[in-house]
Amino acid sequence: MNGSLRHEWFAPGADQERLNRAGIKSGGGGIHLSKTMMLADLTTFLHALQASPASAGELVIEYNVLGKPTNSARKIALARLNGLYAIAQPVPIAAAQFALWRDDVEGRPLLALLVALARDPLLRDSAAAVLPAAQGTPIRWPDIAASLEDKYPDRFSPKTLKSMAQNCASTWTQSGHLRGHINKVRSIARPTPAVAAFAALLATVCGFGGPALLESPWLDVFDLPPGERLSLLRQAEAQGFVRIRTAGDMLEIMVRQSLAQTLRMPDLVDI
Repeated sequence: MNGSLRHEWFAPGADQERLNRAGIKSGGGGIHLSKTMMLADLTTFLHALQASPASAGELVIEYNVLGKPTNSARKIALARLNGLYAIAQPVPIAAAQFALWRDDVEGRPLLALLVALARDPLLRDSAAAVLPAAQGTPIRWPDIAASLEDKYPDRFSPKTLKSMAQNCASTWTQSGHLRGHINKVRSIARPTPAVAAFAALLATVCGFGGPALLESPWLDVFDLPPGERLSLLRQAEAQGFVRIRTAGDMLEIMVRQSLAQTLRMPDLVDI
């Protein structure tokens, strides 16, 4: 594993080329330098996309489905949505999100969060200030800024750190992990079986398997202990998304071939 993958979100055997093909970004900057995960805009865009054969550019720029006041604002919104969700030329994980989006209304905030985490290293780094916190714990932007500063000492100015931290806090609020407008506190996210299957897919591409998959950061977003994570994946198994095998202390969790093919990712998971 190369230096850019020395991170808890990637297993020791993670393959950089496989991550690239899936559309997962292992390093670099991210949209949260200037924006949140834009859940409302994404929801509006995907609703319009389901009703129209037009391209992403046509929908956002020509038809202005996002209701932006100027052409410049439309272009910026398109660039930011494309940076996070690859809406113009969908990568496999974005295609996976789009495929699950229509039928899993309840899971949409976490589907969006998982793709944003996969596509924005800055958001992943902010998770250390949010995911371990107990329900009801106050989480302010300085807490997130401190987490980012630990990852990137002396890289960002105080003003930039504050902006990034506030953007990340807004994203974690949109996903359901925080609540409150100014005085935010930790709340509990509500995953669905489809979200569980998608998280398992991301974890698999990132090199996790068996019990390590259950304990990976990709499933930490569920706010559930490992036993309940497995129960949720068993619900996903009943819906045909994954397959689970147990033998003594051995645990094997596999993305079903039908799901991988539906999500255009058959070569990215072990069938």
